[in-house]
Amino acid sequence: MRVAWWSVFSALLSALLLPMAASAADVTTVRTESFPRPPYSGATYYVYERSGRTICTKLAVCNKFNKCETTYVPGAFRAPEDTATGEPYGTTPAVPIASASLAKHVCLTRFGLARR
Repeated sequence: MRVAWWSVFSALLSALLLPMAASAADVTTVRTESFPRPPYSGATYYVYERSGRTICTKLAVCNKFNKCETTYVPGAFRAPEDTATGEPYGTTPAVPIASASLAKHVCLTRFGLARR
């Protein structure tokens, strides 16, 4: 009985891990970079990456009343005023996006990087 349980467990484990290893390069991640924008506003970049390269960038510039203007750009992008600022004052690590959630990201669907 113990051998049968281990066989089932082993089969389930390999069924879960093999697809993950095969598609690890195809994982889409998102990370953020934040920059100050005078007066009293800020720019947040949502950087979408796949296979180690930037595939899409979402820029949200919000004022002190939390009203935002959003721009989507294919590939890597940073506005000139943020480039002049230098390094971002805040960042978040890259987080994988679940396959089922890719279509919820406008930046990806707008440029055909995910299906709706």
